Amino acid sequence: MPEPLVSAVVLNWNGGDLVFRCLESLRRQTHPRLEVVVVDNGSLDGSLQRLEKVKPPVRILRNPTNLGFAVAANQGIAAAEGDWVLLANLDVELEPDYVERLLEAARADARIGSVTGKLLRAASRDPASPPVLDSAGHVVFRNSWAGNRGEGELDHGQFDRAEEVFGVTAAAALYSRRMLAEVSDGQARPFDERFFAYIEDVDLDWRARWLGWKSWYVPVVAWHHRSATGARRTVFILRHILKNRLLLAANNDLWPEGLLRLPEVVVFTAMVTIGFTLESGRAALGLVDFLRCWRGSGARRRFLRRKRTVGGAEVGRWLQPFPYLRKIRARLFEGKARAAEG
Repeated sequence: MPEPLVSAVVLNWNGGDLVFRCLESLRRQTHPRLEVVVVDNGSLDGSLQRLEKVKPPVRILRNPTNLGFAVAANQGIAAAEGDWVLLANLDVELEPDYVERLLEAARADARIGSVTGKLLRAASRDPASPPVLDSAGHVVFRNSWAGNRGEGELDHGQFDRAEEVFGVTAAAALYSRRMLAEVSDGQARPFDERFFAYIEDVDLDWRARWLGWKSWYVPVVAWHHRSATGARRTVFILRHILKNRLLLAANNDLWPEGLLRLPEVVVFTAMVTIGFTLESGRAALGLVDFLRCWRGSGARRRFLRRKRTVGGAEVGRWLQPFPYLRKIRARLFEGKARAAEG
């Protein structure tokens, strides 16, 4: 059979030189059929003008302003022609066999809807020492908080086995177009555009789980220059993170099982709100943002109840207990380190 067409959708926002390093890593891929679509989210750093001169040329979708990750990703997916879509942040560089190995794993099981590789921190790329893990797939906790498997750990081979995971980070993920079509409904097409940026990929993970789709991890490397645009800890972004954590639960944690987890969600949200307020003042306005847009989650839950093919116990087995003590120790250590630097 001919090799399937894979559409690489690269999201650019003031990507500078990094977006060209990402494109170069796509050109080096061993998979023979790869198209590239770049969605530019109102870049002001000259990167769009440079992209327009790239040889060979790439297809570019232009937004006049930054519409957020979810909107731009949806635009790229709609424009893509392949049966498989590789979403790539502007700040990732893929090893040459990345697409080939992800596609090989995906085609082994018709119910695998998304695949990720081993994302490593680009800043730790030093042959003399182990690199730092950025993500080996998603994990979701019972308080509806989500994280990256292995994030911040030194890579000693602990994630060198291909296996099923809860979900994948959209920084460098391969998605089945059939899965994306099946889980899309209304505002969630396929990413919920109320999220703007951050955690919209976990929302997609969870929705796909309810419909019986699997996510898979393959230990092939992509290097991630995490938060290269510098927007990670602004008030604007922290507001979205707080709002999106609540939307994640409102969209996907169906009752009656979700009702049992609701007290922990409420208490943990209060703790996070206090922490964000101390860090960035107005970040707590994310609660207001959530209240303004939460009504759309009712339609999402009704869609899942109509379309789901698995029970609450099957989805619930992926929800892990939150490591409170480890997180508290890590935060205290970070505080002491900042104080020492000051």
